[in-house]
Amino acid sequence: MRTSTSKKTAAALSAAALLSGLLSLVGAPAASAADGCNNDNGRTVRTAFGGRGQGIELRANGSGNSTCAWGRIVGGAPGMHVWVDRSSDGGRTWEPQLGWREISSGGSVWTEAWRDSNGKLMRACGDSGYNTAITCTSWY
Repeated sequence: MRTSTSKKTAAALSAAALLSGLLSLVGAPAASAADGCNNDNGRTVRTAFGGRGQGIELRANGSGNSTCAWGRIVGGAPGMHVWVDRSSDGGRTWEPQLGWREISSGGSVWTEAWRDSNGKLMRACGDSGYNTAITCTSWY
């Protein structure tokens, strides 16, 4: 009996470790995703077109140090994704996949808004589904 219990305990611990590892890959949202931002009264500041013709847009509102930006995909289909990247060093490195969203129905979805003040640059990226080419707008 002891061996069976030990095997069950080991299996449970292995499953917990695997789940913990998977959750760490998904990760929690970056600090304060809202950043005091909203996606009201936005304007499209950058656009790129994905492999299936979907529009990947970077939208923004505000001005100066109070600018917020978010990504939007239009003309898409269920299974397509959009997110924003934010860079503090001119695009050499960046915080990836902020506000990642997937179209579940219809042809459009957008991310939450992120602050891009203090010299930070933003871009919107998207794909046509898992394991497909990624398209990004230029930095703004």
